[in-house]
Amino acid sequence: MGKKILVSIGLLALIVTTLQSVVAQETQSVWDGVFTAEQARRGEAAYTESCSVCHGEALAGIDMAPGLAMGDFIWNYDGLPVATLFQRIRDTMPLGNTRAVSRSDKVDILAYVMEQNTFPAGSEELPSRNSILSGITWLAMNPN
Repeated sequence: MGKKILVSIGLLALIVTTLQSVVAQETQSVWDGVFTAEQARRGEAAYTESCSVCHGEALAGIDMAPGLAMGDFIWNYDGLPVATLFQRIRDTMPLGNTRAVSRSDKVDILAYVMEQNTFPAGSEELPSRNSILSGITWLAMNPN
């Protein structure tokens, strides 16, 4: 019976180690190039058309609409999953007509906002699925 317990403990340790490794590999940050430059260009066009009226052409904010580049904005989401910001964009923007902009355009806009906050582009497009965006952390400062 003692041998079975040792084998069980060994298997449990192996499973825990494997799961920790998988979780560590799946966690990304905005500094890992989680959008493409092409996606950000599409996002810039969509932003200009649908967002700049309230948030300004330079993302600096106008009147009651906050700025979306640097300053307080970049720190507001620090440590949170990118899914948090995307969900806010998806569910509340544009104000008064959230269905005026498609989900795919909204994720492109988010890629543009990320680019304007000096996060690097990469080779894979930012997905629009919250389950994936939950694995990307918004970090205001580059951890490297």
